[in-house]
Amino acid sequence: MSVRGIRIWRRNDARFQPSILVEKNGVDGSLLFQGGAIATLDSDSTEVERRSYQKIVDSYGLLGVLAITKDESVLVAVTGVLSVGQLYGADILKITNVEFISLRTFGSVENIDSRIVDLQRLLSSQIFYFSSLQSYDLTRSAQHRDSHDGSDARFFWNRSLHFSFQRYGIETDKWLLKCMAGSVLVRVVYVGANTGRVALISRLSCERVGTRFNVRGANYLGNVANFVETEQLLLFEEKECSLLQIRGSIPLFWEQPGVQVGSHKVKLRAFETSLPAYHRHLSQLQHRYGEFAMVNLLGRKEGERVLSEAFKTQHKNSHFAPIVDFIEFDYHAQMKISKEAIVQLKKKLSPHMQKHGFFYSMNKDIIKRQSGVIRTNCLDCLDRTNAVQTAIGLQMSHDQVAFLNLNAGKVNVEQRVEEILKDLWQKTGDQCSTIYAGTGALDGKSKLKDASRSLARTIQNNLMDGAKQESFDLFLTGAAYDPRLFDRACNLLPPSLIQEYADAVSQLVERSPEIAEPQAVKIFVGTWNVNGGKNIHNVAFRNESSLSHWIFSNSMTRLVSVEDEQMADIVAIGVEELVDLNASNMVKASTTNQRLWCESIRKTLAEKAPFVLIGSEQLVGVCLFLFARPRISPYLKDFAVASVKTGMGGATGNKGSVAFRIVVFSTSICFICSHFAAGQNEIKDRNEDFSTTLKKIRFPLGRDIESHDVIFWFGDFNYRISLSGEDVKTAVRNGDLSRLVEYDQLTQQKAQGMTFVGFNEGQLTFAPTYKYDTFSDDYDTSEKCRAPAWTDRVLWKDQRNKGKTLLVSYDRSELKTSDHRPVGAVFMVDTYKVDGKKCVELIEDVVESMGPPDGTIIVNVVGKDRFPPQMFPPIHEKLKELGAIVQLSKFENGELWIVLNSGEMALAALSMDGLTIGGERVQVRLRSPDWSYALKPHLSDFDLEAFEVSAEEENLISGADGAVFEFADEDEDTISMLSMTQLGSTPDRPRPPSARSEAISMANLEWPTERQDVLSTSMPTRASSASLANSSWYEHVPPLAPPVTHPAPSQTNNNKNPGYFFDPFTQSAPNSAPPVSSVPLPPIRSVSTGPTPPAIPLRRAPPPPPPRPIIPPRPKNI
Repeated sequence: MSVRGIRIWRRNDARFQPSILVEKNGVDGSLLFQGGAIATLDSDSTEVERRSYQKIVDSYGLLGVLAITKDESVLVAVTGVLSVGQLYGADILKITNVEFISLRTFGSVENIDSRIVDLQRLLSSQIFYFSSLQSYDLTRSAQHRDSHDGSDARFFWNRSLHFSFQRYGIETDKWLLKCMAGSVLVRVVYVGANTGRVALISRLSCERVGTRFNVRGANYLGNVANFVETEQLLLFEEKECSLLQIRGSIPLFWEQPGVQVGSHKVKLRAFETSLPAYHRHLSQLQHRYGEFAMVNLLGRKEGERVLSEAFKTQHKNSHFAPIVDFIEFDYHAQMKISKEAIVQLKKKLSPHMQKHGFFYSMNKDIIKRQSGVIRTNCLDCLDRTNAVQTAIGLQMSHDQVAFLNLNAGKVNVEQRVEEILKDLWQKTGDQCSTIYAGTGALDGKSKLKDASRSLARTIQNNLMDGAKQESFDLFLTGAAYDPRLFDRACNLLPPSLIQEYADAVSQLVERSPEIAEPQAVKIFVGTWNVNGGKNIHNVAFRNESSLSHWIFSNSMTRLVSVEDEQMADIVAIGVEELVDLNASNMVKASTTNQRLWCESIRKTLAEKAPFVLIGSEQLVGVCLFLFARPRISPYLKDFAVASVKTGMGGATGNKGSVAFRIVVFSTSICFICSHFAAGQNEIKDRNEDFSTTLKKIRFPLGRDIESHDVIFWFGDFNYRISLSGEDVKTAVRNGDLSRLVEYDQLTQQKAQGMTFVGFNEGQLTFAPTYKYDTFSDDYDTSEKCRAPAWTDRVLWKDQRNKGKTLLVSYDRSELKTSDHRPVGAVFMVDTYKVDGKKCVELIEDVVESMGPPDGTIIVNVVGKDRFPPQMFPPIHEKLKELGAIVQLSKFENGELWIVLNSGEMALAALSMDGLTIGGERVQVRLRSPDWSYALKPHLSDFDLEAFEVSAEEENLISGADGAVFEFADEDEDTISMLSMTQLGSTPDRPRPPSARSEAISMANLEWPTERQDVLSTSMPTRASSASLANSSWYEHVPPLAPPVTHPAPSQTNNNKNPGYFFDPFTQSAPNSAPPVSSVPLPPIRSVSTGPTPPAIPLRRAPPPPPPRPIIPPRPKNI
């Protein structure tokens, strides 16, 4: 395919809205892009229309239409290719350059969006391939080509770019390419007078794609990072042999943050949370490949040992253990002993290779199929994995050559094939490594070469991976949605639906209560400034209370039973000043206190019920811990971490914030722990710290804090009381806290709309929490004698309907090892569990109610063979009366085709059928009258695992024994994976060294259980939303205004109900811009044009002129 068979034209007449015309060799007619719609034109109309257009580029093919913003879409054209060989009569082409053509503006799209430059660099990086013939689909292996399921969505990278064409009924096989990412290598081998081909095709999955340190492990759907299916293909005459192998990241929840050389610490999430994802991943492999065996090449050093042990333990606990062999081989250690060690591994794998076999066909008749695959992994699934897969491929190549009978009477054919495959495996390893890590593979043959590539990987990870990751995300998901809507849709709906039925997403989200059942989740949120943690060990000598009297304080126990079934489901604890905020800690903070506190908290929780650690993150002195009950862990997904420094204008981390985001069932929750600027009068600095955190905290896919359903923001905000120290102490002694609230800086700033706009806080019924003399009930008696203040706070914001998040308790505790007192709050949050069957039913209902996706009507005039052009203006006026906007119109076969702005408008336009308009009776019909029937098969094929947890997975969680973990060293990463079940287990269970350590921690001590509260209040219990709905306490909760994008400042609340308090806020709805009146372009007509005008600089098109009578092209004389 050396000829650029696609010609792309643009109309540069600024009087009309931008239009693009596309012609293709061998295809009759053309494609017209106008007003966001796509239509086909016949040859005659194309000839006439092209006269007013100017050719802008020739292309080898189109990838499709990509939405880069809500209002801007681009046509992606391939303008540079290299041929890598031929397979099945088709040229296999590597993409070397692409061009983006704006469909909504004039001029270069690169000037509109800076991300386009990075995306163009990615698509031109020679990692994407396509076939010149539609008969050969590169996304499918030889064994699966006879499947009737179409292309393999895992490897069909531009699938979402086809959706716009499918919406308008365009034959994508005729106009668009299907591209895969990875590597395609083809070599010719001569066998006597005949030629055969040896190919190696590595298909990279697009289901969880990303760069090395941005994407690791599995997601909740069971998709793993760097999943590659490699096909070793031998073709000779009419015979073919195909061998499949797969590689992929370890299917657990883990990450490897940081890009400093030698400091890539492996961090794992709780054992129980990974079980559903692990089960789904292996189930998918079984469904797609049949039998499989897993080869783990991880070593015993650093974090690899922790990850390897977790992998092995997870497999032992899985029901796949009896049927899937788990083979361990420490590649680095064994190869250091002997280069022949891999022979021993091949002996272990030989029974599987012989049993699985390979695919073989002759004259298109399938003789045998491959019955299983070998799944290989190391840490990155790059260098070691490629070496082992090479060994397997070379060994199986002998059998492939024998089946093809290439050795009959020929000399050295088998040896030549083996030499070719060695070269191809080395090159495909380099290509896969370049995509994931930025450089070629490390082969161990040259230390200097490997060292230079390691250094290049480090530079790549530091400087370029962020932009590359963003480009991957933009290409695969587009950016056609409001971030808030996109996030809600991702939580509620199957992933494939969001792009395929983009127009239905907003309605589906609005009607989400119809498909989701409320699930009340109890959440404890606590914050404590521990003053450097310096007194963490000597509290044993101060008769202090244990952590349980903070997390399960007296007021809490009166409110919430500590029986197992009434315990909090999620516990979020933020600690400030975990380490001394000195210069050395700001450069590299010690994690010793983090590990000690994490172990103390988890042991405290285990006294009441089993918990698992979801995440732990430290930013100098700020540390956030998140725990959850094992029973809810299968319903937790999309966990992510973000942090921001705010000290010294963002230069240092002595002040800053750590944030977690997680989705519970289908409800997104964000936890932020912050430490703001200190000082009695530094109010402005604290407000700026809040604004900086709100602005700079970013999670994957561009999610920010405000994109979540529920937000909990807590920490040492350092807002003071604007009174003298003596006045504050007197008010505390007299119990006159209401006077102090009037002078509380945070309350004042919220009321003025300067900070925490739209956030709520419980009533301050407890004494100020700062500043105390350590181990004392006395406020600061030092020389500075700081005025007491409520520096430690817990606020929340629910952006859904009122009453979805209710405060049960807000109080302080009397732990005295710091100059602050800890604060805790208990919430009941209504989360929503999606019912898969109801979801499919709703999708069908919404899609049917929205009308045909193409929004196209066909208009005739009764008694006329051809539609009179003079009838178009009155038809257009009638459509305007109905509120419809014409995006595109054309004459075809004597009929008027009109594309409207939505399917609903197309249904409304049917009311014109039979009316007399302009003195003529018109007939109106839909172009796609059976659209709902055509969509139903797609809807029924959705994988419900995308948003449901099966009973089998729930049983896996309940039967899991996280206590089987036991490690021999004091690796600090161990803390991130130990299960809380072992902390609450019987003494004979094995425990990690940290649990057996003799070091004293706060939770290990038997301290007095009595608590001396300065102030305490009694509140009713809220066990569930249903019970609260009938309670008087619930009726006292003031209503909250609905969430909007820009809330107005909070208003004063007069609710005096003690112990629980909602701070209502008023919000004005954002200004809604009226719909822009759009005058459509008249149907396509013949236009007399002069010389081609010069290119017009980039600018938005002005409104088109009013329509006028159109004369369609005359039919040619025969």
